[in-house]
Amino acid sequence: MVGDEYEGPSEVEKSINAWRQSERKVMIDTVQDLIQTSHKYAKSQYTPSAQRVRWTKLAGQLIWYKDQILKSFSLEALTIQMMELKKMIVESDRQRERDSRTRNSPMIGFSTQEDRKEEDAENTEKAQDPESSEAVEADASEEAKEIVSSASD
Repeated sequence: MVGDEYEGPSEVEKSINAWRQSERKVMIDTVQDLIQTSHKYAKSQYTPSAQRVRWTKLAGQLIWYKDQILKSFSLEALTIQMMELKKMIVESDRQRERDSRTRNSPMIGFSTQEDRKEEDAENTEKAQDPESSEAVEADASEEAKEIVSSASD
């Protein structure tokens, strides 16, 4: 997915989308007012019966038009969500690549002089303490004797 980079919407696209949303809201409000007016005239007792059919038809057309505006809005909203999802996927792929690179390469750690001194001191203490090594050998030989005796039973 290296060639499928995503930079996100530019400032011009953002301003155009904001303008579209504001204009779409004005259009929906206007169409809603026209729908209410046409319903009012279609139901009015003072409207001639020949005109009522026209007002009812106009109300239906306005409802259809409002539905189309809302569908285009939802389509644009889906497009915006898709762009955001694509951005998230690209970022997660980049993060996964970074993680895999760090897992595959060995960690190189340099020990400080203090760490080296501590390790040397521990090693020299173990080498100089003959009692601890004899005690470990004695414990090991006793365990071996127990294993042999339990096996012979």
